[in-house]
Amino acid sequence: MSEPAGRGDWAGCRILVTRPVHQSTPLRRAIEARGGEVLLFPTIVIGPPADQEPWRAVAGRLAEFDWLVFVSVNAVNAFAERLAASGLAWPTAPAYAAIGAKTAADLTERCGRSVLTPPDFRSESLLDLPEMTAERVAGQRVLLLRGEGGRELLPQTLAERGARVTRLPVYARQPPQASPRPVQEALIQGRIHAVVLTSPDTFVNLLDVLDEAARTALAQVVLVVISPVTARAVTERGFAAPVVAPEASDEGLVRALDEHVCPHTPKNHVTEAR
Repeated sequence: MSEPAGRGDWAGCRILVTRPVHQSTPLRRAIEARGGEVLLFPTIVIGPPADQEPWRAVAGRLAEFDWLVFVSVNAVNAFAERLAASGLAWPTAPAYAAIGAKTAADLTERCGRSVLTPPDFRSESLLDLPEMTAERVAGQRVLLLRGEGGRELLPQTLAERGARVTRLPVYARQPPQASPRPVQEALIQGRIHAVVLTSPDTFVNLLDVLDEAARTALAQVVLVVISPVTARAVTERGFAAPVVAPEASDEGLVRALDEHVCPHTPKNHVTEAR
C-alpha cells in the first residue's frame, strides 16, 4: 500500500489487527512505520468450501455467463486457484465486475481484462452503476464469486431485476485457530488502544473466542472498521458506534487510526498471538 501522510509518532499505540494473516502485512507495516505496536490475531482463516459440487457444476461452462462478479480479493484468489487446479484458463466471454479497488486491481492483473468497479467497497454501489440496471441485466447470466454465506443483497437485487444469478462459494471463512489468551490478557490489562475490523465475521469471531471479562474490556476500546456493513455488525451486538474508515482500504484504516486513535509514546515492537 502507499504510505498516507500521518500526523506524527504513533509510539506506544497498540493495535489489534484481526484480518486474515495473508492480508495483514501491508497494514501491519504501515502501523509499524509510524511507530505503532501490532498484536496480530487473525479471527478469520480462509480455506476451501466444504462442498465442492457447486464448482464442479459450473467449471465446464464458465464461458456461458455474461458476468463474473467478484466480491472480494479472497474470491479472486480462490477462483484463480480453482482454475489452475482444474487446468482452465480465465474465461474471455463474460464481462468482469469487482467490489472494491483492491479486488478490481487483483482481478485485472489476473484476468487481463477491464473490470467494472463501483466507487467504493459496497454492493449497493455496484448495483447503482448503469451496467447493473434492470434494463441492462434482465435475462443476463451472472456468476457471483464469493465466500460461503455471503450477503444476499447483491444476488437478490440482480435476480429481482431479471438476471439469472448463480452463487458460487469459492472459499470459506473459518474461525481462528490460535489461542485467544494473549488477546484476552492484553484487553483486560488495558494494553490495546484500538481494534481493526475488516468484515462482520472478524468481529463476530473475535467475540466468540473472548471470555466475559475480555468482552467487557473490548467495549472500552476504540473499534476501527472498514465499512458501514461492519459497523452495523458492531452496533447490532450492543457495542458503541465504531470509527468507520473514510475509504474501504488499508490507507483508509490508517487515516482513521491517525485521526481518532494514535499519535504518542515508546518503542515499536510486534507481538503475534499464537
